[in-house]
Amino acid sequence: MATPMTKRERVERAMALQETDRVPLYDLIFCDAVFEHFSGETLPPLVEDAETRATLARIVGKGVDGLVDMTRNVDFGPIVDKDYENADGFVYHQSVQEKTAWVIRRPFDDEAGAARYLAKKIDELTRETQEIAANPAARREQYHREFLATQATIGETVNLLAVLGTGLDELRSVLDWELYSYLEADEPELLSAFIEAWTERNIALTHAIADLSLSPCVLTYGDIAYKNALLHSPAFLRREFIPRLARLNDAWHEHGFKCLFHSDGYLMDILDDLIAAGIDGLNPIETVAGMNLKEVKEKYGTKIFLTGGIDMSQLLSNGTPDEVREVCRAAVRDAYPGYFMGSTTELDNSSKIENILVMYEVSREPIASLLA
Repeated sequence: MATPMTKRERVERAMALQETDRVPLYDLIFCDAVFEHFSGETLPPLVEDAETRATLARIVGKGVDGLVDMTRNVDFGPIVDKDYENADGFVYHQSVQEKTAWVIRRPFDDEAGAARYLAKKIDELTRETQEIAANPAARREQYHREFLATQATIGETVNLLAVLGTGLDELRSVLDWELYSYLEADEPELLSAFIEAWTERNIALTHAIADLSLSPCVLTYGDIAYKNALLHSPAFLRREFIPRLARLNDAWHEHGFKCLFHSDGYLMDILDDLIAAGIDGLNPIETVAGMNLKEVKEKYGTKIFLTGGIDMSQLLSNGTPDEVREVCRAAVRDAYPGYFMGSTTELDNSSKIENILVMYEVSREPIASLLA
């Protein structure tokens, strides 16, 4: 029997569109049942103290290491439900069950206030970019220390070194769609300046922290689509998003990294542009939004690797194990090699553990039998 590949060997071969000893798994994990099953431990009562955080970090790390070959954003998520205010005056609600937080109040409520906030943030981002460029070693040391602390909890699982975007997602998040729409119509130069400042900061960060010994891949992102359509016009994306994504990808490519691009939604109308912008992989191939794994593989499978394609919104949350097994096996037939099996964004608490385990089991089946 051939010696099994290490996780990194498997990941690097899959990213190079080469055959692997088995189908690798890539996912973002926020599922308590996964943490408990693969760690063999029960989650502790959730209270905000150092002991609980340390226990959760250990359990999460073991859970991630047990399930996947590659991941990102290793974290349990919020430990208690609460509202909190950040330094900029945004009030968020965080949810333990939902594993996320969202804005419930902003420090402005009109265009003028939003414009003042963006101008302030542009200045802050510009200063941060200058600080990184002036002393990249300091940022590198801090970043690598935190990265290695996480890596120590997940064993040999490949952790994406960074998750960086152009600022478009953050712009929409801080403004909300209504104010964003008004400002795009009334002050497009201000929005463009914010995106540019965010991109420049992230390019500076890229050059400071890049180190292939830690990881072979990063996530560059922009949620630019939803069900069956783009969130922005192709003209806007080609003017404001695609060129900046290309610059960010180019910065990582200078250091030898692969760039896995993430966007939910239907991307076929802009996928040629994304590939021209230098993406090396695509995630999560959201099937319920109209994406088709087989179609993407047939059109672009010699240019990019693919990750995802197993629906989490309906299939993993409400389907049966037999249904999941059928879809997972079909995904391998449709997209291997150069395919990482995984959910269409993340495994959260809506996903049934029995369905996740089926996905795990299929990834361990002999590839020859899956392709037969």
